[in-house]
Amino acid sequence: MKITTRCRYGIRAIVEIGRNYPIRPTTRREIAANQELDDSYLENILLDLKSRDIVRSLRGVKGGFVLSRPPESITLLEIFESLQGEIVPSECILVPSVCDRVDDCVTRPVWIRMQQAQKQVLQDVTIRDLLNEELKTRTFDYQNPA
Repeated sequence: MKITTRCRYGIRAIVEIGRNYPIRPTTRREIAANQELDDSYLENILLDLKSRDIVRSLRGVKGGFVLSRPPESITLLEIFESLQGEIVPSECILVPSVCDRVDDCVTRPVWIRMQQAQKQVLQDVTIRDLLNEELKTRTFDYQNPA
């Protein structure tokens, strides 16, 4: 499975929004600047995440994007499928009719197991997990007050 740029950027955007959960909305420009993403490309990603009810947008001066649910209830699988679609190592998993040998194929069960394993890994990781990991690995710059 290859993860698309769109999917990687979407996960980065959700993590950025999750940092501010439930304190305040995060603006698209803030996400783009902090994650070094193209603002117009990010806009399309956020619209797709909004249509799948992963994020909500709030209008107004203090508006921006917020998570639709707590970060512990949003999995990477949900984001992945929203932005990239179904995990499919081989087309015959979803559409067996594409292959005449599907009933006798010795590799198809392997592709199915591979799909299940990938989905399980993504299902097991939440945005909260990523935020917690970030806190463990992030270095902070503390400045002494002048």
